[in-house]
Amino acid sequence: MRRLLVAVLVALTLCCASGGAAEARTRLDARVDALTAKDLLTRDPAGLVDPGRQRRARAIADLRHAASTGWGIAQILAFWWLWRSGAGARLRDWMRRRTRSKTAQRVVFGLAIGALGPLAALPFALVSYRVGFNAGATDEQLGAWFLDYAMRIGLDALVGALIVAGVLTLVDKTRQWYIYLALLLYGGAIAGVAFTPLLPIGAPQKTTPKAVVALGAEMARVNGVPGTPLVLLATSRHSNAMMSRAAGIGPTARTELGDVTLVHMTTPELRVALAHAFAHVLYGDPLRQTLMAVTLFVLAASIAVLLSDRVGFRRDDDALSRLALVATFLGLVLIVVYPLYNAYSRNLVTRADEQSLAATNDRVATVRAMVRYADDDLVPLCDRRSIRWYFDDSPALGGRIAHTAGTADPCPGGGPATATPPP
Repeated sequence: MRRLLVAVLVALTLCCASGGAAEARTRLDARVDALTAKDLLTRDPAGLVDPGRQRRARAIADLRHAASTGWGIAQILAFWWLWRSGAGARLRDWMRRRTRSKTAQRVVFGLAIGALGPLAALPFALVSYRVGFNAGATDEQLGAWFLDYAMRIGLDALVGALIVAGVLTLVDKTRQWYIYLALLLYGGAIAGVAFTPLLPIGAPQKTTPKAVVALGAEMARVNGVPGTPLVLLATSRHSNAMMSRAAGIGPTARTELGDVTLVHMTTPELRVALAHAFAHVLYGDPLRQTLMAVTLFVLAASIAVLLSDRVGFRRDDDALSRLALVATFLGLVLIVVYPLYNAYSRNLVTRADEQSLAATNDRVATVRAMVRYADDDLVPLCDRRSIRWYFDDSPALGGRIAHTAGTADPCPGGGPATATPPP
């Protein structure tokens, strides 16, 4: 009876949210709503989604992957130019003529390195934004996007200044600087995961409807994390994509739900989305992913330092100007190790899928939610195998649908049915 009352309240909330959210639902939502349980559990995943939207999704994914590649390479080339052209050495000499403070020199050089990367990548970031805007994935206007990007440049510059000044100060003080640096990175990562949900950054919070709070409390309890709060975010200000995720650790752990999700999803699907997010909370996946990223970064930085030491010094070189060379090698190594991070993330998503399905015991709603993601958010069922292993941080959606329904995996390299559908 309690679950029935919660379902009724959530259904009423979804109908009334955002000043009449029911009117915001699309023909795609109606098409997905009309799929029967038999369709969802027996049909090939490709037959469940809108074929036109899938063609568009694959084209958009290809453009974004190309833009992401250009985004990374542009920054590497910019760092290489900064060292090879002598511009870094000239910047160092310019600062030395104006101040004797080594800290000030290092801060300015760090600011330059931190800002140079995103500035060089700006054209590719703009392409990715325009692709999303033209596809309807975001309504954010160009001026607002440029303002957000300028803030990101400023933040990257600040981080670059702190890293350069901090690392070179450690090098001056101790031969074991790399150990202290690694400890600082891990400590900062843990603090960042813990406190970021409490900071006034990102999408602002909205008042969460009481019925949705009740549903969140139920799914938190079922997933073994009772008392974990649910926070509703105004993600619609920057994106039209549905979103539910875990954030924080320990006392700050929470599930964050985008307001767009309330518009499109039915109550059973919302239960599935929340169960998946609370599964990530249960296993502490936000921290796990962050620590994995830091570990790969430390490994890449170590390799970058070794490689840069094998490049001969020029007459205008010193430890400060050669940081641009280290940044070049760091970018190259990160390109190589990036698939390792995504492979780890895919494993976490697979485990959350299994935990979510065990918590809800609702294959029909799980498959329907995934089909809705494919249609509304323009998510391809299957990327090319050569693309999937490198770029995708979650398993192919077509494979996830097939695994849940017990049908054959439609994606290249996928396997036969691995789940048993309910009788």
